[in-house]
Formats: sequence, C-alpha cells, structure tokens
Amino acid sequence: MTTATHPRPTRTPRRLGVRTRRAVLVTHIASAGAWLGVDVAMAVLIVTAMTTDEPATLIFSLQTLELVSIWPLLACGLLCLLSGVALGLGSKWGLVRYWWVAVKLVLNVVLTGLVLVALRSEVTTQAELARRLAAGEAVTFDLGNLVFPPTVSPTLLLVAITLSVVKPWGRIRRGAGSGSGATRSG
Repeated sequence: MTTATHPRPTRTPRRLGVRTRRAVLVTHIASAGAWLGVDVAMAVLIVTAMTTDEPATLIFSLQTLELVSIWPLLACGLLCLLSGVALGLGSKWGLVRYWWVAVKLVLNVVLTGLVLVALRSEVTTQAELARRLAAGEAVTFDLGNLVFPPTVSPTLLLVAITLSVVKPWGRIRRGAGSGSGATRSG
C-alpha cells in the first residue's frame, strides 16, 4: 500500500501549538505590563526626588530608584523581547514579515538597550550622589536627565501595544532582487 505524497511549500513556518502560543502570548503581555509598571514606579520616585525639600526623601527616592529600575526593567525588556520573538517566529505574523511586528521589534531592542546604555549610568550616578549626601558630603544634583526614561519608555510601549491591536501598514515588501511574491502594503 502506497500513499501519495504532496509537495510541501519550501518555506513553511513552524507554528506554535494553541496552548504554547497562549502561554507565550500571556508572558509577552504580562512582561509588557510589568515594564509599564516599573516605568510608573520610576516616574513616582523621580518626581518625588525632583520635588522634595527633604534630604532624607531625596536620598531614599534615588537609592530606591537604583533598586527598582535597572534590573527589573532589563528583565521585563528581555522577557518581552524573547516572548515577542517566539510569537513572531511561531505565528503567521512572522518576525519581519509585517511592518507593525518589525517596528515593535525595533522598539523593544532600542528600549532594552537604553536601559543598559543610558539609564543604568544615570541612575547609578544619582544613587551614588545620594549615598554621599547621606554620608554628610555636600553634593549637587542634576536630575534633569531622569525625566526622559519614565516619559519616553511608557509612550513607546503604548505605541507598541497600539500596533499589536491595530496591526497597520501591511506586509513588508520583498527585496527587488527576489523577483517574486512582493505584496502591497496597506
């Protein structure tokens, strides 16, 4: 007894099973929500540090900021990135098949990278100044650069969430050299 074989398409993406996809999707959504939560906590601490007249409150705010921002943000960003990549590779949307997915990927990489490149050094510097103030040294604070992370990050995260819901722009066209399968965006 022989069975007929059907030719398979050359590029069949490997799809996640329903349960696995749901688990990865919940992880992705939860990590993005946690990321927003850490951003809100950062904003509260930064606004408190910028508006207080009490040295003890300033010290507490900046030292707490160091504890609750860098590693939690990095963990949320990496978990969101990994789960997003898994969803992209394991679903019909692909990783760079649609513009909205590609933009979300870029936003995630940039925001996660900024935690290490820019935020970490600024928060560490301000926390060290707070420790020196606590030790009785006279120090001057410039907290102006701390305004950007809790405003830029939540804004871009909300853009990414909106992209996930709206799914604008259509497919990314294949390169001119591929000669086949170019689709219209829209």
